Amino acid sequence: MKLAEIYQKIKGKVDDKELLAATNTLFDTSQRDYTRMMMERIWFRNVLYYLGEQYLEYVKSSQSFRRRILPDFIPTPVSNEIREYCRSVKAMLLNQKMVVKVAPNSMDKDDIKAAELGETLLQYLDLCNEGEFHDEKEKTALSLPLFGIGFLRTFPFMDNDQWVFDKDGNPITTGEVGTESVVPFQVFVDFLGDRISKKRWIGIQTLKSKEWVEDIFKQKIAGGENVSATDYTKRLMKMVGQVSPWKGVGIDTSSNNMDDEDLVLFREIEMKPTKAYPQGRYIIACGDRILKRYDRLPILTEEGKWFYSLTDFHFDFLPGCFWSDAGVNNLISPQNTINEIDQALSINRKGLARPRLFSPGETGLKRVDEVGGLGIGMLMIKYDPLLTGNQKPTIEDGTPLPQQVLEERSIQRTVIQDVSGDPKNILRGQSPGSKASGIMVDILRETAEKGHYPDVDRYVRAMTRVNKKRLLIAKEIMTEERILKVAGRGNKWKITKFKAADLRNNTDIRMELDSGLASTNAGKMDILLDFAQRGILGNVAEDKELKQELLRRAGLSGFTEQEDPDVKRAEYENSLIESGEVQSIMVVEPDETGAISAKSQVLNHDPFFKYDNHVIHYEQHRRCIMSEAFSEWDERSKKIMISHADTHHMQVVEAEKNRPAEPHDPREFVQMDKLYPLLSRKEQMQILKELNIIPDAEATVVGMPTVQDKLKQEEDANDRKDEKSKRSDEAGAKKSKAS
Repeated sequence: MKLAEIYQKIKGKVDDKELLAATNTLFDTSQRDYTRMMMERIWFRNVLYYLGEQYLEYVKSSQSFRRRILPDFIPTPVSNEIREYCRSVKAMLLNQKMVVKVAPNSMDKDDIKAAELGETLLQYLDLCNEGEFHDEKEKTALSLPLFGIGFLRTFPFMDNDQWVFDKDGNPITTGEVGTESVVPFQVFVDFLGDRISKKRWIGIQTLKSKEWVEDIFKQKIAGGENVSATDYTKRLMKMVGQVSPWKGVGIDTSSNNMDDEDLVLFREIEMKPTKAYPQGRYIIACGDRILKRYDRLPILTEEGKWFYSLTDFHFDFLPGCFWSDAGVNNLISPQNTINEIDQALSINRKGLARPRLFSPGETGLKRVDEVGGLGIGMLMIKYDPLLTGNQKPTIEDGTPLPQQVLEERSIQRTVIQDVSGDPKNILRGQSPGSKASGIMVDILRETAEKGHYPDVDRYVRAMTRVNKKRLLIAKEIMTEERILKVAGRGNKWKITKFKAADLRNNTDIRMELDSGLASTNAGKMDILLDFAQRGILGNVAEDKELKQELLRRAGLSGFTEQEDPDVKRAEYENSLIESGEVQSIMVVEPDETGAISAKSQVLNHDPFFKYDNHVIHYEQHRRCIMSEAFSEWDERSKKIMISHADTHHMQVVEAEKNRPAEPHDPREFVQMDKLYPLLSRKEQMQILKELNIIPDAEATVVGMPTVQDKLKQEEDANDRKDEKSKRSDEAGAKKSKAS
């Protein structure tokens, strides 16, 4: 039967028997496709190389790999550069700390709040089940360099092994949003289209416990599945999942000896919406039965927009092909060359300690118990010079391999680094030098990642689609109110109530880089410290929230300050007032104007109120009152919160009024430039010493003259005048005498 006929039969309205036959034929035909078989062979090889099984050969008769048959004395060393490459790519993808942003449908206040609630929901889903979502992300990131393609499946999930859809095909509202990584061996797709959204159908084939299937779907499962397909899947599971890391054990590809008779093939098909099925179709088959058939997809179709539960991640696109090329494929050849050189070096190293004997004729060994009376025994080579032409045997040491071999090994490692886009192993975390700063390492890492920017962007776009699907499923199944707990600032937890209606259809997702400044912690701290020193971040010493954020980024989030007990007590009071438990809250009756004073009547007394730091308490309560969540409180809680905050504010105002005035220094009101000339020389020197100026006691003081200085100046002027008059008289007398 042709695939077109099979697809038309599944798409049409047929009974369970015809639908089961068409479903099994669709999977079996896709599995026997030559292109698919070649891709699976490459995936097999890449997984085995990643596990360290690299001395392999492919057996066409059994269509499987086996260990190369070598003598026992031949070493098989492996310097696994492929594993390190995969770890580098995985670290590069996961190192991008992305922040999910939900775009509001409008600038309305309710839409903006719903978008923020959607971001909180995604953070909560990341932390569910001890953070299993991050484990699945890591598995998918590892699949990209190994297989070239990875899949994340998003679906409704139940903790108690209950099926997520009821008998009418609607999801159960008590479920959760689950995400799991699916390996390419389990995924079957339509031949048309190079993207999963262009496929007419997708299929997922897994091995399940027969007991589990019967308990979940309440149906008895008998035989009927394809024996060859079941055997192939079992062999695949054993080869990939049970390869021994001990190189002394061969690769067992048989499946007949497996104790898994209770395993059955669990097949699921999702079909895109058609005219006959506008919501799509979801079919589950196992053994000889159609377990479920739903006229909808696992993710609800709305307004013509539909999504498969699978999201495809691609590493390196191939034009016109859905299956992408794996990065490991380019490293197989240089990895084999390195293994051959290591094998030759190992054999040569063992031969260096074993000297070789070259003899022109027959020789023998004779044991000599004593040599020269020294009591030392040894083995002596015995030969006949007549038979050897008077030539004695010679002993030569082993010959080491030439330097060219080691240089070739170094060249092959460089080839692997260049092909993988990781020069000098920067992506693996190696520093170029012991004195390299965090910023320098970031610059080198950014340079190495430039060639991988398309891969990183492609990964981020796929994660954006995954998060959108998670919101769509949550919008359908989380109709009952739930409590979301996410990490807030510092060590605090943020607790929010949520139900699906709160999203208001705000499901448009975009992902942004958390910090584009640096990728390493050292680089981030260098930049933050530089910003703090330049004052760009503000007054770090006074801003407690900013200080706590810097401590968190430095890895010191557990550090607490003196004010922390008051902050925690104030936040605890906020939660008590919100819940209506005000027995231990200080409540004061305001007057007719709504003001709180020292004469106001106390309605509820708190004996610990007088020990509070009223400044800190008032600030925490004020922030709670100004928050958006405060508008949703009931009127009674609002009045109590405002009255309690005003009571703290009244205490702050009273403390300011009763604070004693600080004594003023009279020197602040004296003009020293006018007083200084009127002081004595000794008093002037004392003032100069307070200003850290060491004066010269004999020097002339420059400034406003004193009375003594003025009198002395007048006496000096009179003396100079008398001296000038005397000289003038003497000159006139001499002139008269001469005439």
